[in-house]
Amino acid sequence: MGKVAERELTVGNDTAYLSEVRNAVLELLGDGPFPPAEAQLVALAVDEAVANVMEHAYSGQQFGPDCRIRIRLAIAETQFEVRIHDTGKRFDPNSVPDVDIQEHVRQGRRGGLGIFLIRRIMDVVDYRFEAGPRNELRLVKFVDNSPDKAKSGKLKRQAKRSR
Repeated sequence: MGKVAERELTVGNDTAYLSEVRNAVLELLGDGPFPPAEAQLVALAVDEAVANVMEHAYSGQQFGPDCRIRIRLAIAETQFEVRIHDTGKRFDPNSVPDVDIQEHVRQGRRGGLGIFLIRRIMDVVDYRFEAGPRNELRLVKFVDNSPDKAKSGKLKRQAKRSR
């Protein structure tokens, strides 16, 4: 991954912490290889992922040491990686089918686009569950001129064809 800058933060299960998460992402991306508009999109994807944990993983539990979310951020010359850890309900975002955005709009639906946005913005969306229990969501955004970016695009096209 080359030269790496990292940051780790732990937040409570409260949307009031989302601005802290966004600021940490944008601060780390600040002078990195991503243009400002792309950095904002990456921050949006991370915001959506953490908000989903807050809204769904702890379902009604708001406080206490068991309702913490740990976020590890790492940026290198070729990629930005986020690992989100929680001990809430097990949920694999890859189990959710893609949204038909035209149908979604036609029906006048609001919300329900977080996973859709995360998939469109990030190059890798990988979920793991570890005994403990612990959920880990790994998001990766490759720099446009990275060889990994080209490989990621090819893998995404192959995955879409195999559905």
